[in-house]
Amino acid sequence: MACCAPPPVSESRRMRVMRNWARVQTAMVVLAVCLGVALLVWPRFGLHAFWNVLIPAAPALVVLAPGLWRNICPLGTTSQMPRRLAGRRGVQINSRASQWLGLGSVLVLLIVVPLRHVWFNTSGPATFTLLLIAAVVAVVASIRWSGKSGWCASLCPIHAVERLYGGSPAVTVTSGHCQTCVRCTTPCPDTAPGARPGMGSTTRVRTMTAMLMFGGFPGFVWGWFQVPDGTQVAALQTWAWPFGGLLATLTLYLILRRSVSPRMGRRIDVAFACAAVSCYYWFRLPSLIGYGPFPGDGMLINLRHIIPVGFVPLVQLGPTIFFVWWMVIRRQAPKPWMFRPPVETTAPPAVSMVTIGAS
Repeated sequence: MACCAPPPVSESRRMRVMRNWARVQTAMVVLAVCLGVALLVWPRFGLHAFWNVLIPAAPALVVLAPGLWRNICPLGTTSQMPRRLAGRRGVQINSRASQWLGLGSVLVLLIVVPLRHVWFNTSGPATFTLLLIAAVVAVVASIRWSGKSGWCASLCPIHAVERLYGGSPAVTVTSGHCQTCVRCTTPCPDTAPGARPGMGSTTRVRTMTAMLMFGGFPGFVWGWFQVPDGTQVAALQTWAWPFGGLLATLTLYLILRRSVSPRMGRRIDVAFACAAVSCYYWFRLPSLIGYGPFPGDGMLINLRHIIPVGFVPLVQLGPTIFFVWWMVIRRQAPKPWMFRPPVETTAPPAVSMVTIGAS
């Protein structure tokens, strides 16, 4: 498709764009290191910066510009360091392994996210450990498998959310990691128009992954917000609400999907994806300003004495109306997250971020 190819540009301009992305990526990695230090030595600030600033902004960014997020994600950049700094190329991942890793990453996401209430939302060292483990896994996956196939397109738990929300991006960007395409995974989630959960040939594993994300995620998000933070929260409660919600919306999804045509089924997929992101901001935005269901949980700044309670429904309805229009009502043309880079014909020399950024 024509939209998958980058606009005609000179080689010098393309390299200039790559250098600019490399500078931004280096800055994001530095910020991530600073955040890690803050989580250990100034945990209150680090926790606010990560859970109450970065994470709340991520879903909207994934809806509108998943390619931008994938270019600047510090874990994504970290995963590419063996390739850029040492020329480690890894082996091409096979489809079966990619599918199972993708399903595994979804299960890890569903198991770990409820633990935010018990540990990660209130403990800087715990959040630091979680991010450190993710970084190590990302690097190991990059050493084992070629390109972005190991981490960014398979093992990263957020990748499933990117596919769920990013089906109709506002912009298509140039890849900041792939100077050339090494065909590391098929289909490529970055350059395939209309990326979605379960994308690719129909298999049982891909179908399970798609059902969990499309059908189960809205209820999982809703259930997550029914649990307060604190180590006193019972483990059963921590998982019971999110997984109970997941089972409820997954059941509804399966009933609807089996009752309609495939074309209408795709509309149901989009509607459930919209419900998940809308539900997230319905609860999350009031929490940020002190009007959450559990006082103090997830609060960035207390505005209860400035903003009247009657304003809260507007805070909730605004994003919901936008996402319904953007994801469901608006006429959508499938677009890729990124332009497809030139296909590699010969093995290039290793090029580091530092070298690119200094060119």
